[in-house]
Amino acid sequence: MTKEVIEDAHVHHHGKDYTDPPPAPLFGMAELKFWLFYRALIAEFVATLLFLYLTIATVIGHKKSTDPCGGVGILGIP
Repeated sequence: MTKEVIEDAHVHHHGKDYTDPPPAPLFGMAELKFWLFYRALIAEFVATLLFLYLTIATVIGHKKSTDPCGGVGILGIP
């Protein structure tokens, strides 16, 4: 019996000692059945509306203000 040595000269190591998992989908169809998904969706919607309301109210309040010290100022809007 002879020992056979198999040499792979074409093996390339790219500095990783692991393999990357395949990319996960954004959301699965099974996720639509959970209340947590809808709760997160409602929370994002309410937070966006609150952000827009405060931003628009600040801009309108700044345009209507006549007192130079009575508002947030032009730098307070951003």
